Amino acid sequence: MNIVVKLQKCGVFLARIMPLKVSDSIARFIGGLCCFFLKKKRGYILRNLYYIVPDKSAHNYLCRKTFEKFARCMVDFFRIGYLRKSDVINDVLAFGVEYLDQALTSKKGCILLTLHIGNWDYAGSYLAACGYPMNALVEETEPEMFRLYTKHREATGLKTYPLSRSAAALLDTIKNNRILAVLADRDLTGKGEKLKFFSGQRRFPANLGEIVVKRKIPVVFGYMVLSEGKKRYVGFVEPAQIFEDEKKFYRYMIDCFERTIRKYPDQWFVFHPEWIE
Repeated sequence: MNIVVKLQKCGVFLARIMPLKVSDSIARFIGGLCCFFLKKKRGYILRNLYYIVPDKSAHNYLCRKTFEKFARCMVDFFRIGYLRKSDVINDVLAFGVEYLDQALTSKKGCILLTLHIGNWDYAGSYLAACGYPMNALVEETEPEMFRLYTKHREATGLKTYPLSRSAAALLDTIKNNRILAVLADRDLTGKGEKLKFFSGQRRFPANLGEIVVKRKIPVVFGYMVLSEGKKRYVGFVEPAQIFEDEKKFYRYMIDCFERTIRKYPDQWFVFHPEWIE
């Protein structure tokens, strides 16, 4: 068994038997250790902050907080597999979910445009628990890890498709009027659209704009982040958009991503060197 999978299964077991406050404290500690010891990953986060946050004096603090909050989100990912739907729903304060209902009235399905901020897995599980017909495109990992992740992601009714089956996911979405969640802030192919992002450049999924324009599929932007309030998470969904021009779609996407990341710079969990220098 892969050592990473072993550690994650251990995390699932511990998250199940320990009180959440204890798990959070341990997660913060582990996150701090990872920030210190994982120099490459720390460098990637600091590079992200270089483009996002002008105040360089805040970078080290935000970098450590990024690792700590990612660890806390992983605790909740481990918890999804055994939580009741009502528990997941009670963890979240959501705004604008009714816009998904409005988007589905077109009977063409809906693209839920999102990014690697906060807890995207918990967001999908929350919407599925609320009864929304949810599909999600997910990154393909080592088979054993993929099976573990799929089990947790689908625990509340979310239906997942690996990126290699994106055509099948889109067909199911359109044919059965479902919602397809797409994390579009990373291009995993290396052949995506090169676009200005903050003060730098990054690549984004190339075919997404063409699909939403050609099919006239409603696009809804949404995300879920850790909250400092009474609820563990707060989620936001914005009104549906229909695009007739790819450039307008990508401009909308970039504007949404930049605005959200600026608001939560320590919850943008992208631990990869993807800036184009």
